[in-house]
Amino acid sequence: MVMFLSRCLNSSSILFTGESKNWSANYVVTNPNGENHDYTLTLTYKGDNPSEVGKVKYKFSVSTGGGNGEIELSGHKEITHKSISNGAVPQKDETIKVTVEWKGIKEEIQLSTNEGKQNN
Repeated sequence: MVMFLSRCLNSSSILFTGESKNWSANYVVTNPNGENHDYTLTLTYKGDNPSEVGKVKYKFSVSTGGGNGEIELSGHKEITHKSISNGAVPQKDETIKVTVEWKGIKEEIQLSTNEGKQNN
């Protein structure tokens, strides 16, 4: 993952980061000045037993759109949501809102290009 982020950041990207009590997240916009832009949201479970988390629902909201998904977190700690667009790109000063829900627990994460803000 470090190599992926390094590659993205070296190829003209915007990185938004943040975390909550149980999750860390990043949202990478690759090629923001090009015709097509790649968007990758990565959620990483911070606990020791990802197999006990079960089904995870997530959604995120960006000024240029958003997305959601549902996945079983079994044995691995990361959830990745990728998309491609040729439309508008999020501004570096905006905040991306992410919601993660599992086993009746709900956490909100605020992602920014500055130091991540922590919300539970």
